[in-house]
Amino acid sequence: MIVIQGEMRVHPDDVGKLREIAAPFIAANRQEKGNQAYFFAEDLLEPGLIHIAERWDDQAAVDAHNVAPHSMVFVGGVQQLRMLGIKVTGYDSAGPRVLLG
Repeated sequence: MIVIQGEMRVHPDDVGKLREIAAPFIAANRQEKGNQAYFFAEDLLEPGLIHIAERWDDQAAVDAHNVAPHSMVFVGGVQQLRMLGIKVTGYDSAGPRVLLG
């Protein structure tokens, strides 16, 4: 399994536009073969900070996602926003381990 975690910072005034761009993107990602989970979450304490969390079956699923048409549309839309930073990191994982609950 591939676990991807990241954060994106956009100008706080652009968060509404990001929601419009991201909603169909996230929905499409959740339908992709090999996707186990896909989330964006706005930080409660830092306006404009978006946390990204993804889980994929394998690297082939990630590679297909990265070139999917809806990914290209999302990238084009994000380029119209006032981006203040982005960092996304992938991790290889043997699988989930419940820590609480």
